[in-house]
Amino acid sequence: MKKLVLTLQLLPVLAGIAAMGIAGTAPAMAAPLATDDAPSFYKSAQMKMIIRSEASGTYDTFGRLLARHIGRHIPGNPNLVPINMPGASGIKAANYVAVVAPHDGSIIANISFGFPGMQAMGQLEKVGADMRDFNWIGSFNATNQVLVLSTASPTKTLADAAKRETLVGASTIVSTASQLPTAFNIFLGTKFKVIPGYQGIGAQRLAMERGEIEGLGANGWDDLKTDFAEMLANKRLNVVIQVGMAKDDELLNVPLLIDQAKDENQRAVLKFLTEANSSLGKPFVTSPGVPADRVKILRDAFNQTMTDPAFLEDAKRIHAEIRPIKGETLAQLVEDIVTTPPDVIAKVKAALGETSGL
Repeated sequence: MKKLVLTLQLLPVLAGIAAMGIAGTAPAMAAPLATDDAPSFYKSAQMKMIIRSEASGTYDTFGRLLARHIGRHIPGNPNLVPINMPGASGIKAANYVAVVAPHDGSIIANISFGFPGMQAMGQLEKVGADMRDFNWIGSFNATNQVLVLSTASPTKTLADAAKRETLVGASTIVSTASQLPTAFNIFLGTKFKVIPGYQGIGAQRLAMERGEIEGLGANGWDDLKTDFAEMLANKRLNVVIQVGMAKDDELLNVPLLIDQAKDENQRAVLKFLTEANSSLGKPFVTSPGVPADRVKILRDAFNQTMTDPAFLEDAKRIHAEIRPIKGETLAQLVEDIVTTPPDVIAKVKAALGETSGL
């Protein structure tokens, strides 16, 4: 396993976590613990669900949904205590899981889907672990990212967006909601202006209602159907562009980013941006260094939960689309993204610039 690196930039994060009263002792990252009986461990484990966002939006909704049900499929039927840990677009939670939390399989966390792509670009120095060191448990679905605008916005199409400055919200300048509009401006000639600082989907929704912004720089389509169900039902949202390897069946009339490529070099760049931002859905992990038998228990429990009638009924109630991705598949996707050939990364950097945040 690759060595975990605790950087100077990480120290304020860990101090903040300790101040919250939930930090443990940073585990030694030698060989994974040997286990004679993984089921016995879970029968007495105190388990936590670390949620990388505030108490709103799909990261929180999905984290709590899984926490309510996965314990029935883990030996001993443990309860999972949800703990919200927002900060730095998910970096705070990722560092807690990577460095501070026990590396014994007692932690499940959701993690930002964009981190592997950021690592491939060399822009994830503030996370104290290689993305491949996390043990990937599963994801509810993969979903195309979409840029959506209020129907009150004069901008209706990409052509309109190329003619007028259109304000879209994002949490930070390195979030997907900031990164993708930047790419649209570069490759499609649009004039989206990203307004960062809206922490959480609730704040962005309120900003749209107030007219401070015209829409969202990016959001998963399936997530949008959970977070903005009322606005979609009342036809108050307009999907302008989608990012995925194929069009969503519900968005067949919405342009696909990769289809806008003008040549093979540009297509390689857009393919990387697409895979890095749409292939993982809302993934769940456990800590690096967890023994393989415990990882298998968690992956099996996740897979069983995805077909659990009580879970599926609960998911339906909150409009969560369930098309699960197994942990082994996620791990391979992460490997593929992180090891994107250097020539492709060079093309991405050349096209977007070293300081684009992508």
